[in-house]
Amino acid sequence: LGEQMEKSMQDGDDALKVIDAEVDTAETTTTAKASDDNKNKKKNKKKDDTAILGPKKEELIKEASKLQTELKELELDFIQEVLGVVGPKRAAGLRNTLLGNIAVRGATGSLLLSIEERPLSALLKTSTERPKSVYVMDFPGDVQASQLNELREEVTGVIRNAQPGDEALVILQSGGGTVTGYGLAAGQLARIKEKGLKLTIAVEQVAASGGYMMSCVADKIIASPFAVIGSIGVISEVPNVYNRLKEEGIQFQTVTAGKFKRTLTPTKKITKEDLTKSEEDIAEIFELFKGWVAQNRPQLNIDEVATGETWFGPAALEKGLCDEIKTVDDVLLDYIAEGCNVYSVKYAPPPEIPNNLQALFATSSSSASNNDNDSSIGRKAIRWLVQSFAEEVKAVTTSSMNTPLEQKYMAQDDTQDRVKASSDDSYYY
Repeated sequence: LGEQMEKSMQDGDDALKVIDAEVDTAETTTTAKASDDNKNKKKNKKKDDTAILGPKKEELIKEASKLQTELKELELDFIQEVLGVVGPKRAAGLRNTLLGNIAVRGATGSLLLSIEERPLSALLKTSTERPKSVYVMDFPGDVQASQLNELREEVTGVIRNAQPGDEALVILQSGGGTVTGYGLAAGQLARIKEKGLKLTIAVEQVAASGGYMMSCVADKIIASPFAVIGSIGVISEVPNVYNRLKEEGIQFQTVTAGKFKRTLTPTKKITKEDLTKSEEDIAEIFELFKGWVAQNRPQLNIDEVATGETWFGPAALEKGLCDEIKTVDDVLLDYIAEGCNVYSVKYAPPPEIPNNLQALFATSSSSASNNDNDSSIGRKAIRWLVQSFAEEVKAVTTSSMNTPLEQKYMAQDDTQDRVKASSDDSYYY
């Protein structure tokens, strides 16, 4: 639409230029030669030129006026559509845009020719475009996946505040651990994808076993050059001291209900049946692990990588276990360079509220020995009492030390203080 209007304006301007040029040429021709001999010839020529240019000039003026009218109508329709998009609250800004254009260009009907430089372009961008937000979380996992509670709260905060088009970045470091703990942690990351957000996992050092169970959920896995990736497998280790206890004459009795309630335990004699059952349980968990990885990364040759082996960054990239080799620092810088709003998400649990007695002596600082940070009512009261008592003792001691020796043991007449009589003589001291 803007190109069409600009072309129309250019055609109108060119037509006016042609009119001005031809009029100037005619005037120059009629005034350049001022001779009495051919004055009649020039007058006749001027009449002929005027007769030729007259109809053409009128037609061009009418055409230019028509184009200007069409241009104004199109601009008004465009402004009406813009107002419908941005809403009535932006009407004042839209009015300022039009008036500013009139003041600069000196006439209406030229808004579309300079729309990229006018405030209207910024008005349209702010109403339709929003910088993408990237939420960054850390997961330094241990064997028990004890950071699971923090991850749960952080994921909840992200999916409640994120908008369509936002992304999440999890900086993960874990060598794996319990199946239940890391299975639940992977499920928490799956909540992000179910929300429709793009999830990226950045591995700085290691994402093995349970760590890779979490990583494979991501849309993109980025690993540092020497990060350890893989270890898709299951392991179970149980020490057994049955023979040693038997040598010492110690029997450990276990009462169970159910054939396989207890299979391999440290104090129970290992039987072939128990060992077979444990192997079946591990194989079942292994199949679940493989199925989870294959579901989230279908491009992998799962039988080739599900051997319990680990690979460093470049080798893991060749195997398809990760998608890019890059450090976390460069990943964050890339987001910033794209104009994204990068937020660090960290869960801080609310402070526990003590009971009434503890509240009197509770400290506001984690260090109870630091009295400067202690603002509890009970401790302030104790310090005030101790300080007041110390000041009184100090005052009495100082007064006693400054009294001359001959006055310390001087007798004093306190009769008036000890003997008193009432007006009706009802009692005496």
